[in-house]
Amino acid sequence: MWRKVAIFISLSLFIVLLAVLSLTGSFPHFGLGNPTAKEILNGNPNADILKLDGLIYSNASDLEWIKSKEYTKGDKIGEIKKQTTNTLWYRNFYASKLPKGTIIYDTNDREYTKGDAPMLIIIEHNNEILIYRSLVEG
Repeated sequence: MWRKVAIFISLSLFIVLLAVLSLTGSFPHFGLGNPTAKEILNGNPNADILKLDGLIYSNASDLEWIKSKEYTKGDKIGEIKKQTTNTLWYRNFYASKLPKGTIIYDTNDREYTKGDAPMLIIIEHNNEILIYRSLVEG
């Protein structure tokens, strides 16, 4: 009897631990998968990022290959819901530097479909066009 109770308690604690790790985003992934807001902001607290469709986007406006091409705004994807660097509950349409209400556009060369995050998005902020690129692994 004691053995069954010990096994039940051990399994229950293990399941609770997995649930807590998963919900807090602390579940170890051993370097697999796309970067998270927590990983980016822990490495660089001043990073200019946002989250869309589960992917993290970084401001790439200063990269030479971005500067060498001209981009035009496509359809509106959405707008920034919150400016935060708190990574515990970093959700879609949250940004580290862009203010709440900033409009997110797709590029004119690709039509946006929810859940199918584009490689590049366009932000118009302070009358300036900014290009953000998705940070994907592999």
